[in-house]
Amino acid sequence: MTPREQTILLVSDDATFRAAARHELETADERRHVSAVSTVDAARRIVEGAAPTVILLSEAAVAADHGGSSGHSQSLDLAVSSLASYAPVVVIGDAEHQTELSRLVAAGAADYVVRTDESLTVALGLVERRLRKAQIALQTSAPGHEPREVPRMETVLELNREDFGEVLRHELNNPLTGILGNAELLLSEIKRKSDGRMPQGAPERLETIAALAVRLRETVRRLSQEWDLRRPS
Repeated sequence: MTPREQTILLVSDDATFRAAARHELETADERRHVSAVSTVDAARRIVEGAAPTVILLSEAAVAADHGGSSGHSQSLDLAVSSLASYAPVVVIGDAEHQTELSRLVAAGAADYVVRTDESLTVALGLVERRLRKAQIALQTSAPGHEPREVPRMETVLELNREDFGEVLRHELNNPLTGILGNAELLLSEIKRKSDGRMPQGAPERLETIAALAVRLRETVRRLSQEWDLRRPS
C-alpha cells in the first residue's frame, strides 16, 4: 500500500459530522480516499469487500441500525468488534459508554474519544496517528527493506504536533476512565451482593483493569523517553 491507497471510512448518521470530518481528512492529504456511511450495517458491507486503513465511528450510528437508542448499550461492543477485525476503529461517544469498549481499547484495536466540543479534533489526531503507523508498518515490511528502529519522535510527537496536547490528554484519560469505570462497576456489584463472593464477570473486569493499567504505564514511559529526546543535550 502507498499513501495514495490509504482509505478512511466514516460511520455516522450525522451528515454534518461526516462532511466536517471528510473535509479535515481530505484537506490534510488530498491523496486519501474517504468513504462515508450512516450505519454500522452499511460499514460492514464495505469492510467485507475492502478493508479501510482506519475507521472513524460515531456511536450514534450503532443506534441507527436499530431505529433508535433502544438496545444500544448491548450492541456497541459487538458493533465495534465486528469492524475492528478489519481495521482499527476510533470511536466518538458518550462518557457513560466508554467502559463497554475497555477490552478493545486495552487490546489496541480501538480508541474511545468522549464526546465534547473538541472530540472531533482529538479523534482526527488519533486517525492521523493510525494512518501513519499503518504506512510505517507497510514500509518496514516491504521486500528489500532493512529493518530499523523508527525514530520515536516521528511516530508519536511529530505525528500530532498541532493537536499534541489534546491527543496526550486522550492517551492518559482513555485508560484511566476505563480503569475507574470497571473498578466502580465491580465495587458496586460486590456491595450490592454483600455475600463475600466475587460477582459474575469479575475476573474479566479485573483483567481489563490490569491491561489498561499496563497500557497507561507504558504510555507514560514512552512519552517520558520521547520528552527526554526533545530536551537539548
